Amino acid sequence: MEIISLQIRPELAPIMAYWAYLEWYQERSMDFGLILKAFIERAKDDSLPQCFVAMEGSLPVGMVTLKLDDLWSRKELNPWLSSLFITPGNRNKGTGHALVRVVIARARDLGYPFLYLFLGQKDPERLEGYYRKRGWEVIGTDVDNDGLETKILGFNLR
Repeated sequence: MEIISLQIRPELAPIMAYWAYLEWYQERSMDFGLILKAFIERAKDDSLPQCFVAMEGSLPVGMVTLKLDDLWSRKELNPWLSSLFITPGNRNKGTGHALVRVVIARARDLGYPFLYLFLGQKDPERLEGYYRKRGWEVIGTDVDNDGLETKILGFNLR
């Protein structure tokens, strides 16, 4: 497996957008065109937001994004690990952990002292356990971008 920046393979942006749409936005009636536009932006250069793609040969098998202002209720916290997704047939093989490590390294390289994420509404207990096993700590709760309560986790980059 290899992890690359989406800017290296911008033609993969529609696949990343499709994964995001199916996983997080379809049930929220979000327009696919907006999501596609966001991923095309992530492919333009190495500024934030930046998407990383896990590749098995020529096939993408996962993604993650490092971005700013992901949780609207907590604009003072930045940057954020976002959009971690692994294709079902490639889960539980270390792909997610490798993608998270790449985002941690990139945030550290950019000089940030902390990295944040908030838990999605699908299976938050499992997600919390996944991240806590990897050194993330719950730093509080707030409302997500749909107004639903969520936990915020932080990772010390120092």
